[in-house]
Amino acid sequence: MKKTFPANKGTSNYGALTILSKQINHDLGDRSSRTVSRRTADGFRKSFKLNLMSGDDAEDIVHIMMILAPALLRQKSDFSKAIGILLFAGLVGCYAEGK
Repeated sequence: MKKTFPANKGTSNYGALTILSKQINHDLGDRSSRTVSRRTADGFRKSFKLNLMSGDDAEDIVHIMMILAPALLRQKSDFSKAIGILLFAGLVGCYAEGK
């Protein structure tokens, strides 16, 4: 019997994108059948001790960070690039924490 956690009960399903994200996560060694976003969101909640935040809300924040990081990295401003790098590093850290 598979063990489930409240954070894994997300209702988001984006079809092929969800399948691809689960496959990438599996290829990275996570065998929980979560998407990259869900694992990163779990790590975000864990890192900031946001136990009362729903997994879906945390996943929305992570999606915003995933969109902003590369957008900021493409800017001409060194400050924007630095913020993009920090966001990207934060995402990687949250993903690692989401074990």
